[in-house]
Amino acid sequence: MKQDYNRAMDQLHLPPQAEQRILTALESRAKQPKKRNWRIGAALAAAAVLMTGSAFAVAYRSGVLEAFFHGDTSQVEPYVQTAVGSAENQDYRLTVDSAVCDSQTLYAVITVEGLNDQAVEDLKSNQVIAESHREVWGQEMVDSLMANGSAGPDTFWAAFADSGTHVSGIQYQGLTAPSDTSRSWQVKISLMDADHKMGTGPVLFWLGFMGKEYAVEIPTDTAMETIQLTIDRDVQPEYPGGPTVFVQSLELSPTSIAYVGTYWDEQRDADNPAAIFFRMKDGQILTRMQLGYTFLDHASRIKDLADPLYRVHYQTDTPVDVDQVASIILGDVEFPLDGSAPSPADVPENLYPFTCTEIIPGENHFFRFPVEELCQKLGADYRWDESTQTATATYRGVTLTMTVGESCYQVNGETVELNYEVRSDPISPDSDYKVYPQYISLEDGVLTAPVNVLDHWSLDYPPLKDTNGNLAGMMLVIP
Repeated sequence: MKQDYNRAMDQLHLPPQAEQRILTALESRAKQPKKRNWRIGAALAAAAVLMTGSAFAVAYRSGVLEAFFHGDTSQVEPYVQTAVGSAENQDYRLTVDSAVCDSQTLYAVITVEGLNDQAVEDLKSNQVIAESHREVWGQEMVDSLMANGSAGPDTFWAAFADSGTHVSGIQYQGLTAPSDTSRSWQVKISLMDADHKMGTGPVLFWLGFMGKEYAVEIPTDTAMETIQLTIDRDVQPEYPGGPTVFVQSLELSPTSIAYVGTYWDEQRDADNPAAIFFRMKDGQILTRMQLGYTFLDHASRIKDLADPLYRVHYQTDTPVDVDQVASIILGDVEFPLDGSAPSPADVPENLYPFTCTEIIPGENHFFRFPVEELCQKLGADYRWDESTQTATATYRGVTLTMTVGESCYQVNGETVELNYEVRSDPISPDSDYKVYPQYISLEDGVLTAPVNVLDHWSLDYPPLKDTNGNLAGMMLVIP
């Protein structure tokens, strides 16, 4: 019976307090001669019936990997910590359900449970969170948090246990409540402290409305394996026309890549990261975008160094099998992961960014690109059907079909709506979205489409600013 229960639990994850109740219900039928499939089904059915809330069976998230990542997570699974710890006062219990970290970031799923009727009501209505912001942020913030149900800027806190210094940033997103008495969030915690130094040791995590005395300690000594390379040389920049980038060192894990080096060109007042490519063991050379590594949000200056060095950090939500990576290419120099000597690398020219001259602002300042011109520069196959006013473009096995006047397009035959979303409350990451349609357009014989179509080709389109720092367009494209 216990084996059948375990098989069922592999398919449905429950809080610990439900487990014994389910086993007791199943043991009462243990002597009945039923088939194994029935017994597994009974375990799942019993679990659903014995839930504390009817939504639980549908909504419960099985852990940190499901909350943060997509695709094959086998590279990350060995480093996941479960049942990390909990802390409680007379009203609330904070539990860190599961966590995983690399050398840059700690990912966690946390649950807050009300321990009495009033605490549950205040938690579910967002009253306890909203009121905890009153003293610093005032009534306007309280009203906003009550209206949109957001956790707010001062709800989640973290610091390094050894030094006591706070982390440099916490990002969060609400998850569906696991029970009628609780709420749950996925939380991403930077492992860089407030002075932009990489912290070490366990992290203390707490809630503003409970206080630091009810913090949960999250270990970081089980961080996923990270490959470290010493570079110490100038390399070509990611974007053409900029100065070379000095890279001191580089770290690679299944979920992140980071380097320490120069980043900011103060004369141009523009971002200037290093060009990074990956040679796979099968011989392919791939860009960081193709492997899913995207820029985190900003580069952090290492303040205790006299020279202006920065930690430039990229993350992916689709873990990369680093065992299949043979070397990292920075600019035109290849650094094997086995530690052997670097050597010159010949990177295909079309893997570098190039200028697409007519990416222009459209309605509501959402940018559009000329489809045929971009295809020519990418080397993508482009076909135009005048009778149907339809363009077909194929690049690296992905075919986009775009018809003039439509607010949708096809990706390998599957229809995708051309909508863009805007938060009703820009301050709140939990607020609702307003949805607006976009269209495929033909103007003066030039077919244009919204730039988000390029996501299917793993292209990036960073903003271009004028000399006053104002947004002027979206010009650089990274294949």
